[in-house]
Amino acid sequence: MLNLGSLCLAMLMTAALAAEESHVRARLVADVAVIEPGQPFLLGVELEPDPGWHVYWRNPGGAGLSTEVLYRLPVGFSVGELQWPTPVEFVQPGGIIGYGYEDRVVLAAEVTAPTNYQGPLTAEVEASWLACKDVCILGSRNLTADLPLRGAELESSKTAFESWSALMPVEGGSEPYELTVTGGPVPDSGGAGLVVWLKWNSAPGTVEFFPDPGPGLKVEDARVQTRASLTRIDFTISRLKTTDTPAETLGALIVTRDADGNRRATVSHIAID
Repeated sequence: MLNLGSLCLAMLMTAALAAEESHVRARLVADVAVIEPGQPFLLGVELEPDPGWHVYWRNPGGAGLSTEVLYRLPVGFSVGELQWPTPVEFVQPGGIIGYGYEDRVVLAAEVTAPTNYQGPLTAEVEASWLACKDVCILGSRNLTADLPLRGAELESSKTAFESWSALMPVEGGSEPYELTVTGGPVPDSGGAGLVVWLKWNSAPGTVEFFPDPGPGLKVEDARVQTRASLTRIDFTISRLKTTDTPAETLGALIVTRDADGNRRATVSHIAID
């Protein structure tokens, strides 16, 4: 999704004239030592931005471009939905909030081999991104590898997936809070102000909010306030004419950070009608 303010558009134009490097290293990673017929495994791309640079999450925030990963596999292989680790928030020029990754990150999907698979497998994955610091630079890589990986490459990939697993959001169902919503409903045109209230089982420490609106919604001006065991999240939400099926819920990540800096993300679905 492309969502660029005038400042970031100017940054892109500057980048096209001033730089050719993407400032992001990319490599293909897989977590399996043996590919079994009909069995799934993880396949993806590890991206490592240069210090001070960042790439973007599925929802890039107020300005930016979401990272994309495209799989090219032999007929019969199926690819699941791309899985996104918990992002961080950063402030861009002009005070625009963005969501993404400033450190090494793995974007991966579950791939399932066909039941008649006999090997070998040559996997091709294309990653494309927008990397930003003082300027923004479009980058892409076509990565090809014979699977399964071997030796040091396999061990390095397994280490990357261990870090990836620790950063993955947890699906809802056992949330440590009670969620209620005030405001709305969201009209067919125009915006509405919503307030999400989180009543925690115990004081949560720092709370972060990452809206994941999908193609039919737009979220702006999110603000999080926490006092003791109560969090208030204010934002403006509006519908976009990009889908024939109006959304009934807003996806979001609720992230807590404890005193040691450890982060835990929970997937939440917020009713907006």
